[in-house]
Amino acid sequence: MLLFFIGMLFTINCSAQSWRVNSLIKKLNNNQFSIVHEEKASFTMKGRPAYKLIKVGKPATEKLIASLSDTTKTIMAHLVLCHIYYNVATFAGPKVSTINDTHISNYFLGQKDGEGLIISETKTNDTYKLFITPENLTAIKTYWKNKISKK
Repeated sequence: MLLFFIGMLFTINCSAQSWRVNSLIKKLNNNQFSIVHEEKASFTMKGRPAYKLIKVGKPATEKLIASLSDTTKTIMAHLVLCHIYYNVATFAGPKVSTINDTHISNYFLGQKDGEGLIISETKTNDTYKLFITPENLTAIKTYWKNKISKK
């Protein structure tokens, strides 16, 4: 009987944590990430959901990897995963390229010695717009799936 109650408590705890992770991921948004243009290779991360997910740690991994596909959350989900697995996220850039007379700044966000997410940015009339190319989105999803399958 005691084992039954312990099992029930464990199940309830896991369900509560799963609900909490889902709730926090719903609140993640790429707008919580911003590049500090006044400083070279610097960014800020705002939002309590990201910090709470970092505290949850590895149990949030699968749901964070799934949320990489939501392009409104890709940057923040990747950033949280970096903090969970590497305790930090490195940031480098910009590397500027020009395509069809448009200047695109590319930044690296990830692990110093590993794969990372390439965040692209354009500037029009003093307004910056961040985006992830489909190729970089596919690459980062593959990276995290492979990383977790090796654990």
